[in-house]
Amino acid sequence: MKRLISQEEVLKNKNEKEIYIDDNTIITAAAKDLAKEFGIEFKKCDCKSQKNDIEEKKEEVKQSQDCKKSSAVLSEDQIYKILKKGIEQGLLSESDIERMMG
Repeated sequence: MKRLISQEEVLKNKNEKEIYIDDNTIITAAAKDLAKEFGIEFKKCDCKSQKNDIEEKKEEVKQSQDCKKSSAVLSEDQIYKILKKGIEQGLLSESDIERMMG
């Protein structure tokens, strides 16, 4: 199956210096022009291992971004309930919470 590289693909890779292509790749004229503006080169690659390496790196980046999105351990409601119980039991005062909030 042929792979089409359009302006959208170039924009996704605008921070890269190279986009790897093979014999089954079609590049639109607009994509070529845009790549030239960004200083991106199209590199011909016959080996599938390099493509696999690139795909693995993209997957690693995606997974690390997913981890950043879901890094909250407690919700706002849970934090509120914990602080409220701390005040009710006399473990915390309102001034303690104000100091924590900065």
